[in-house]
Amino acid sequence: MLTVIMFRFTKVIKDLQMTERRDRYVPFIFISLFYIIVTYLMTKQSWFNEIMTLSMIGMTTVVVLTNLITFFWKISAHAAGVAGWLGFILIYAKFFASSNTLFWPLIIAICLNGLVIWARLYLNAHKPRESFAGFALGFLFCYCSILFFA
Repeated sequence: MLTVIMFRFTKVIKDLQMTERRDRYVPFIFISLFYIIVTYLMTKQSWFNEIMTLSMIGMTTVVVLTNLITFFWKISAHAAGVAGWLGFILIYAKFFASSNTLFWPLIIAICLNGLVIWARLYLNAHKPRESFAGFALGFLFCYCSILFFA
């Protein structure tokens, strides 16, 4: 958030909502680089296990792809983010089936997905296809990053 405020203060972006697609370029490039660096540094830690590594790589992939798509089309980064969380919860529930502790996080994630996507549509920040594409991108990459590589 501080980075976005800094970009607004220095007039890199017109407004904090970044309503125009081109206003998202510089902040999204910065965010992508941040995710790549943090993922690299975290995965080099000795306490970081395989599932954590795959989760970080999955999140970073969603961020970078969302940002690349933004150069051509205004996909919903909000929908991608909350859908990624839902994808991780569902695949973790499958991998850790003996532990029944993910029921409430799953309920919260489902509600949050509905609320975030509804809000983006209500605010006319996105069209339905932009929100659905963000949801599909986030969910599929986060879910499949664990399913196929763990």
